[in-house]
Amino acid sequence: MAMPWIILMVLILIIIVTLAIAFLYKIKGIKHEPDYYAFFTIGIIWLFFGIIMLIQNPSFSFFFIIGLVFTIVGLANKNKWKKPKKWKDLSEEERKVKMIAIIGGLMALVIGVVVFLLVSFY
Repeated sequence: MAMPWIILMVLILIIIVTLAIAFLYKIKGIKHEPDYYAFFTIGIIWLFFGIIMLIQNPSFSFFFIIGLVFTIVGLANKNKWKKPKKWKDLSEEERKVKMIAIIGGLMALVIGVVVFLLVSFY
């Protein structure tokens, strides 16, 4: 019963963080080419998550579809994959953006777990 609300809150948080990062890039005037390797990685994760959600409830098929789209886009542009940079090779701006993404992801995880525990005990 609580699962759709948790998923909705996590998706809203992801959208907010994504829009904040895009806004920062727009303000700074930074041009950024898509990272197709990241698309592939995200697609694989969402694909497996979508399969699990499909088994539990067929109405969650959009996770599977989104994962499939990300995976296909990543594989279609495999020749444009970049080797991921190590932390020491990142610029100061890239470190800040990655740190914001990491903190945002951890916050989403903690909020999701807390809400799940609160809802499941009541």
